[in-house]
Amino acid sequence: MNYLRRMSCFLLLSATCLLCLLPPAYADGDVTSVLIPDLGVIAGEWQRTDGGYLIKVDNIKPDGQAKVEYFNPRPIHVEQAAISREKGLIKLFIKFEDKGYEGSTYTLFYYQEKDAMAGFYYQAAMNRTYEVIFMRKSNKADQ
Repeated sequence: MNYLRRMSCFLLLSATCLLCLLPPAYADGDVTSVLIPDLGVIAGEWQRTDGGYLIKVDNIKPDGQAKVEYFNPRPIHVEQAAISREKGLIKLFIKFEDKGYEGSTYTLFYYQEKDAMAGFYYQAAMNRTYEVIFMRKSNKADQ
C-alpha cells in the first residue's frame, strides 16, 4: 500500500509540474487574438505517460463528434466522446460504459506548444479523480 501511495504522489506531482510548465494558450485574456488550432489537430494515437493506456481519435467532424477508441490494453467501450473549445483550448471529453468502467470519464485539454493532452481521469468505481497526461504516439513514417 505504501508503494501505491508513493506512486500516486509521484504521478500527481509529475502531472502538476508538466501543467505548470505548459504556457497558457493566451496571456492577455483575449481569446480572439489567438489562433486556436482546428479540432482535427488531436486526431491520432495518444499514450498516457503513466502506463499502457491508449486513446485513438479519428474522423473528427466540425461539430466535435469523432470516432474515439480507448485501450487498457484491451478495448474499453466509449459511450460518449466530444471535442470542443473551452477557454482557448481544445477539450476532449470521453465517457465509458464497460464492465469496471461504468461512468468513468476523461476530461483532457490539448496544449499545442507541447503537443500533449493533460487533464483529469474520473474513476467512477472508486469515486476518485486523477491528473493525467497523454503524449502523441509518433508514427514510424514521421521519424
